[in-house]
Amino acid sequence: MPHLITHRPRVSNLGSQNPHSHSHKLWETINALSYKLGGLAFVVGSVFFFPSLSHYLVVGDSLFLAGSLLYLMVTGHDLLEVLKYWRQHHTESFADYIEYVAAWAYVLGSALFAVGSLCFLPSLEAIMLGSWCFIIGSVMFVIGGFVNVLQVVEAPSVFYMQLFNLTVAQFVLGSGLFVVASIPYLWNLEGATEHQVSAFAASQFLFASVLFFLGGVCIYYRKLVQKRLVAFCHANGLGTMFISALKKEDDAASREKSSSSR
Repeated sequence: MPHLITHRPRVSNLGSQNPHSHSHKLWETINALSYKLGGLAFVVGSVFFFPSLSHYLVVGDSLFLAGSLLYLMVTGHDLLEVLKYWRQHHTESFADYIEYVAAWAYVLGSALFAVGSLCFLPSLEAIMLGSWCFIIGSVMFVIGGFVNVLQVVEAPSVFYMQLFNLTVAQFVLGSGLFVVASIPYLWNLEGATEHQVSAFAASQFLFASVLFFLGGVCIYYRKLVQKRLVAFCHANGLGTMFISALKKEDDAASREKSSSSR
């Protein structure tokens, strides 16, 4: 599942000119829920790819199309958010290029998934084209994940860095499994071999989709925890001490690592 992860403040409401508006948090919540719904659609859809449920294949294809469109919607929104933020903050920093590359990779991958899902529908049956769309789209997700992970050095705390690594690892592993699962659809198989390979591919799709869904849960959990911690700090008059504490934790970890290496 594609998801742009960044440690900077998000300006998710594209129509708001106020970077401190609470509507940005609302849009972030909507995006996180959309990722979970997309992952769930993939999980349920993958079940119908098993040979024993081949009569209901159109249901699985339709669920994959719905999940792909959800991913395309949120990745497209992420790309527009990146363009908006960096128009307002002209820095030409390394973070600019990381986000541009990752956001475009996720959008292109989601678009290919949507096209590939259409190709697998029984009314079209463009299996070869659909398989290539899934393979290339999955590779784009892997590229986006590896580029995105370069931001780990900017994580505000050790805890956030660990959660960041877990989320990206789920996306990259899931995308890799989608590549493996899509390749057999390029082959012309018959009989028992086709049945066995189809079952193997379906299991890979299912496992990868579960990873995508869990990644969406991690995204939502991270935002929920951050929101509650920030609210607690403000309610107790701590103000920006929350962010300061996170940075102190990161600095302390860096000093400890530096001293141990000596």
